[in-house]
Amino acid sequence: MAHLAVVLLCLLPLASPAAGLEAPPLLSDLAGERLAFRVRWGVIPAADAVLEVRAAGGGTLILEAEARTLPYINWIYPVKSRIASAVVPPLPTVFRYTKDAREGWKPSRKVVVRFDPEAGIAAYARSDGKRKTLRVPPGVQDPLSVFFAYRTRPVPDDGEVRFDITDGKKVVAGRVRVLGREEVRTPAGTFSAVKVEPIIRGIGGIFKKSSGARIFVWLTDDRRRMPVKLESEVVVGSFTAELVSVRAPRPGPAPAP
Repeated sequence: MAHLAVVLLCLLPLASPAAGLEAPPLLSDLAGERLAFRVRWGVIPAADAVLEVRAAGGGTLILEAEARTLPYINWIYPVKSRIASAVVPPLPTVFRYTKDAREGWKPSRKVVVRFDPEAGIAAYARSDGKRKTLRVPPGVQDPLSVFFAYRTRPVPDDGEVRFDITDGKKVVAGRVRVLGREEVRTPAGTFSAVKVEPIIRGIGGIFKKSSGARIFVWLTDDRRRMPVKLESEVVVGSFTAELVSVRAPRPGPAPAP
């Protein structure tokens, strides 16, 4: 999510045949949403993660995802990562993507990608001086905005949704497929959810995936399409992220579990 993918060793059996999601929300309606997750490394609490949508004036939205390992995990494999997308609804149209990440014992690297949608260009700049200019197709998404593009797009029953995605270094064809419905229990409550699998090869988000690892995301089976659980493998093992608290978009109440 597009983007923040983390999770466990075993997959739950599908609870029902695959089916599409309800009519999507407008991206602008998600402004003010803040979702907090607890990340577990196996059974061990390992990190806290936050997914947030902020209004930035002039109709612009800032999409943010941040993850930080808990103090005792920092001695094993420290992670402190933040990615953000500056977008204009409704598509979303991306005009800036930033990543500031420290994973493991490597020094932190900052990346800024600036988009010119009319010219079809993405300009990549890294803190160590590396630069690149890339031609990108219309409607291209970054590794975070693609998750919100999916949340706000109609999804056909048993169908796939495809996106062009770039991190500023290359463009890949990504897709998201619906796997089925399940009841998901989290610290924030129990939710009726749709399980989806994003398939994005060659582009990382907050956590670097292991080669060949799969990612699964559970979205509430309602108009919010709120993520409540994520599962994946990263270079140091398998992780699960579960929703622990919700600040709903304003105006409007939080969805009832």
